[in-house]
Amino acid sequence: MPAIKSRRAPTKGDQREQALLDAARAVFRDKSISQVTIDELAGAAGIARSGFYFYFESKQALLAALVDQRLAEADLEMAEWLASDGLDRDALRRGLTAGLARWKADGRWLREAFITPDPGPEVKHVRDRLVDEGCSLFSKRIERDARAGRTVAGPPALIAKMAVHLRSITFADAYAHPSQYDEDELLDTLTDAILRLVYGDAPDPARFTSP
Repeated sequence: MPAIKSRRAPTKGDQREQALLDAARAVFRDKSISQVTIDELAGAAGIARSGFYFYFESKQALLAALVDQRLAEADLEMAEWLASDGLDRDALRRGLTAGLARWKADGRWLREAFITPDPGPEVKHVRDRLVDEGCSLFSKRIERDARAGRTVAGPPALIAKMAVHLRSITFADAYAHPSQYDEDELLDTLTDAILRLVYGDAPDPARFTSP
């Protein structure tokens, strides 16, 4: 007898909600949230205006849901490096490469959500919660290496927050000024800046050799 799958198939409601998120992601790539109307978002998703309000109370609530998805995607991008130990420069650079690619596509609304000091209460609540979760994952990795004597002195949570914000600011600037730096140069510099922040200016390679 075949195993019974516990995960249910997406309902029509799930599909419509995701259609709104996908439509918003596309629309917000070209216009700021203040320039976009509810009718435009509903039309892009192929639903009526009243259907929009069935799933989201406002454009800010929709943007907050996009932020929620984006942070989950960021965790996946960095998962390989977060699960490893020591420098693992290649894994870190791969994660940053994926993150930069996403910022290049979605930078307009990502800047609005992550760089704007006050993006609105719905977005700020989700942003703060998920950034804290991302910093926690980063911090746990640093704590492992700190116990092995590999990192610089300092609270792992503070170092993690510095590294996470460095990544966001660098990506936001790269979106705003796409031709300012060569992409490989930017990624190499950001990768090494994060490693130096965590592990010190001139780490001894022997300290990072797996036993």
